[in-house]
Amino acid sequence: MDAEEHTKGTSSRALHVFFRLGELVCACIVVGLLGRFFFLIDEAGSDPNARLVYAMVIGSLTILFSLVFIPPLAYAFWSFPLDFFLFAAWLVVFCLLETLTGINTCNAFWFNVYWGYYWGRWYRPGINWSGCSAYRTVLAFSFIASFTYLLSFCLGLYWVMTYSNIKERRNRGFGYGKNRGVEKNGVANGTGAANAGGTGQGVVEAPPATTGQTTADPSTRV
Repeated sequence: MDAEEHTKGTSSRALHVFFRLGELVCACIVVGLLGRFFFLIDEAGSDPNARLVYAMVIGSLTILFSLVFIPPLAYAFWSFPLDFFLFAAWLVVFCLLETLTGINTCNAFWFNVYWGYYWGRWYRPGINWSGCSAYRTVLAFSFIASFTYLLSFCLGLYWVMTYSNIKERRNRGFGYGKNRGVEKNGVANGTGAANAGGTGQGVVEAPPATTGQTTADPSTRV
């Protein structure tokens, strides 16, 4: 049973690191593409869309939180409420950006007059790259980040429900060697003491034999 629990704990830590790396990669891609778009907007002397600014803020926070909570330690698993918050935040990012273009995406009016216009530098003659693949990438990784945070939330909730007790966390979660060795030694000492006590019981010491003493015969008395 101990080996099974140790395997589950190791799997949880491995999944935790995998999810954190996935969140970090998604956020870096979104922030990188939006940062490029903001640079082009600044070059054109225009202002960024408020929804894109919100996406940039959530992406930046995700990078920070991913770096802080990437170690598979107890405090990172207890951050599952934050995972749920970021899941909802990334879902909002995806919905806000998706509603700008709808099902038409790169053929939508907003895309042609805003994203495609500034990304392709249509205000400069001779440059005609609309940036459709970049916008689709932002949408895709926004959704992937949201789904990854949902998985992190489920994993953290499972870990807390399984290892929330301090004693159980010592024995199961992150201190296998020391605590288990002490526990085994304690069991062994207790067993030895019980066996010794059981052996001592039931042994009745015989009274010492008397030697060299004689009893006088009443008939020989004068």
